[in-house]
Amino acid sequence: MARSGFYLLCSRLIGVLEMRNPTKIFFLFLCFILIFTACNERQISPLKGSLKCYVDESLYNVVKAARDSFIVRYPGSSIELVSAKSREGIASILNQEAKIFISTRELNAEEKAFLEKTKIDMRHFNFCYDAVVPVVSIDDPKFQITVQEIKSLISGQTKNYKVFVPEHNSGIYEYLKNNVLDKNELQNIIVVKSEEEAINKVKATKRSIGFVGVNTLNDVKGIKVLELGSKVRSDGEVLYYKPYAAYLITQNYPFTRTTTIFLNEIGVGLASGFSTYLTSFEGQKIVAKNNLGPATVPIKMVK
Repeated sequence: MARSGFYLLCSRLIGVLEMRNPTKIFFLFLCFILIFTACNERQISPLKGSLKCYVDESLYNVVKAARDSFIVRYPGSSIELVSAKSREGIASILNQEAKIFISTRELNAEEKAFLEKTKIDMRHFNFCYDAVVPVVSIDDPKFQITVQEIKSLISGQTKNYKVFVPEHNSGIYEYLKNNVLDKNELQNIIVVKSEEEAINKVKATKRSIGFVGVNTLNDVKGIKVLELGSKVRSDGEVLYYKPYAAYLITQNYPFTRTTTIFLNEIGVGLASGFSTYLTSFEGQKIVAKNNLGPATVPIKMVK
């Protein structure tokens, strides 16, 4: 019932009862207020309603799997997923245009300053461990690469491979810039619109390498993930790792990222309910099935 209609009904009932029993008017009106408030509160539910959930493109597959499971379990819910670059998704949260964004990175210094200035009541939770991975065509003879080799490629010092990287606002580009090149811009690379396009370019281009999120590779054929090496043993041997979930959890894989759920919601609505599901035991089982590292529940690793 609309608020104006509710008060009109109350005023008419009070008018009818006013001459009959004035002492009960206050209590009657109080009951109506309580009923109206309860009805309004039932409209906000962590398990029902509609939600637009923004998610970094690197995590789209795992979040889609969790979303599909959630709406089967709670059929009164409807969740639309919106793929976004990391900078765009965080901007949507900070500008209060989105209630939830599942990100591959934390806030940078500029974003933290904006959050402090605006006093937005934003919550955040760890979600899972994922990774930035180098990929080449399945026919390429290369199967290993070091962090130093990647640094030489994306700084323009080495030019024996074409390098495809998603656009500047993406979590992939920002990771390589901040964590590999010490916040310097990437050089001698080919910027593409998305991780999917990077994969397609690598398939179609000889002697090329692309960088994508490991979860983006679910069911993708025609490419292979290079083993990544950085640590050197005392005898000088480089240790190489593939982005297996166990190596993401222990962070042995050099390009591991800890992903974050940003929540900007008044009350406990569907965004809160979905974020709770993502970090629950059931949600983290879906993370593990997607070859990512669960971050919120204890995991038994098997050799």
